[in-house]
Amino acid sequence: MSADQADDRCPYCRSSFEIVFVKFKISGVVMIASCPNCAIASVEGCPESNILDEAKQLASITRSFWQGVFRRMDSLNLRFRYVLAFLIAAVITAAALRHGVHVYGGISPEEIRNDAIMAIPAVALAIIVFRRKRRR
Repeated sequence: MSADQADDRCPYCRSSFEIVFVKFKISGVVMIASCPNCAIASVEGCPESNILDEAKQLASITRSFWQGVFRRMDSLNLRFRYVLAFLIAAVITAAALRHGVHVYGGISPEEIRNDAIMAIPAVALAIIVFRRKRRR
């Protein structure tokens, strides 16, 4: 009996394994085979043994990503942080207002979009007219 044939049989009852599960991965194919008599699964290629290692690897990748993000955030200027927080708050507020106007006001999203596009030149004109002149 060759080594390949020994892996295809149960070590206790010597009956052939039956394929229970096949998973295709980038690194190759993982197959779980089980003995119909003993219900013993083959250990070779069993993904359960690798799940903990994969979870630890994913956790370390995620942790290093967020540490890098926070390191970059620490180096940012305080004024930029305030501007970024203001923009995020403005987007959330605009989304809530748009939802409220659509749901409770009965205005269609197309009408809201057209009104917003028409308001852009008016807001730009107001910014130009009412801006403060800087001292030099």
